[in-house]
Amino acid sequence: MSYDTTSPDYYGGEDDKNTIVFEGKTLYPVIDENTGKTTWYERRGTGLQNVINDIKLGSITPPSTEFVPHEGLQLSGLFPDGFGDVLNKEQQKKFLSNEFQTQLRKKANEVITRENQDEKGQDAEEAQTNANTLQQNNQGSLPPDSVSNTEAEEILNNINIKEKKGTRRSFGDLRYPIDMSEEQDVMKFTMLKYETKEMMEGGTFGFGNRDRVSVKDGGGRATGTVVLPIQSGIKDQNGADWGDSKLNAFQVGLAKAALGGIEGADATANAVERISAAVQGGEKDVKAAIKGIFAAKASGVTGLIQRTKGATINPNLELLFNEPTLRPFSFTFKLSARSRQEAQEIVKIIRFFKQGMAPIRSESNLFLLAPHTFQIHYLLRGQGEHPFIGKMKECALTSLTTDYTPENNYSTLKDGFMTSYSISMEFKELEPVFNDDYENEDTVNQLTPEVGPPVPGGINSTDPSLEIGF
Repeated sequence: MSYDTTSPDYYGGEDDKNTIVFEGKTLYPVIDENTGKTTWYERRGTGLQNVINDIKLGSITPPSTEFVPHEGLQLSGLFPDGFGDVLNKEQQKKFLSNEFQTQLRKKANEVITRENQDEKGQDAEEAQTNANTLQQNNQGSLPPDSVSNTEAEEILNNINIKEKKGTRRSFGDLRYPIDMSEEQDVMKFTMLKYETKEMMEGGTFGFGNRDRVSVKDGGGRATGTVVLPIQSGIKDQNGADWGDSKLNAFQVGLAKAALGGIEGADATANAVERISAAVQGGEKDVKAAIKGIFAAKASGVTGLIQRTKGATINPNLELLFNEPTLRPFSFTFKLSARSRQEAQEIVKIIRFFKQGMAPIRSESNLFLLAPHTFQIHYLLRGQGEHPFIGKMKECALTSLTTDYTPENNYSTLKDGFMTSYSISMEFKELEPVFNDDYENEDTVNQLTPEVGPPVPGGINSTDPSLEIGF
């Protein structure tokens, strides 16, 4: 028999729910409940009567993540009893690859987590944490120098940070004024659960895309919306960071020398010769002057050529692109209640933004999770995205100022609500705007037929060049 089925101190076994298929072979783990040692077997049948025929392939003993093959008796295939009897050379190589070994570890982790929940009554977070700990031999984490990139990614993926009880994830759909016409031009704020971007997506150097939420549907991340009238002072500020850069002839010469593999004193001499040859005529006095300049620089004396010749080396000053910038947006809304119901709606709107921008604590208080983020849309006639006002990418609410006495006078309604509120908000986009963002934008086709038939250059036009875009 391959393992002791009379002992209760193990996870896993030959059940279908514990198996993983490799090259047409069905494999399953048996994990020691005390040490975390994971032994993998090939299943040759189902039921206890067939367990005796199952073949031990090898094991992983924490804190090591190395799979150690089981060679068995090696009786030339007469009685298969080991790693080499089950897998040929090509299959062995694939089995021991980082990619498949990661799959094996994930499967073992899944088995431990499930059995902790089903058989020991642990909640999801506790079961996952105990599974992670057991596979690391109760040492919490592996030594930094023993963790490969694949293992580090696996550890990160297995970290389950649970939000503190009471964290709000549903805010409803709010609007002010409450009797606002459905055809009015408005701003719609959709609050979203923050999500990170995938790194090295598709094998490329960089991050995945953060798709822009549509007007109609916020998807599974949406936690609520607020609709407000469009205010005055609408503006955006696109920018890019450019900076001065200098590269004089001597630096060019050294750069070329370095690219050519010339080092040390030879590099300097070579640079001098290149620059001298580039000077018209290559006169000896010019060559001497250039050498003098370099000598002066080496000795720390400056300004010799300016003093003696009234000249200076051309710095080739140029403005070069450094990096993109993130756009800020500012909005101010004055909210005055005309009824008790509207006053309640205003209070909910203020709470919506205040609570939505607040950091989220983990249940253990060890971590802080990112606040909710916002997708903002300008809506034309309340129907589709406004084609003639700039769009925005997903934003973070970085500042919120609430003025409870915007009229500079303390005044309340009879039930205590302030007669007027003013909120000023500062947003910032999560990522820069790129050239291809404009090309990928949909054409103006979201407006309803009631707006009118398509008119060249009009609000129902399908010509993308007639959109402002970002």
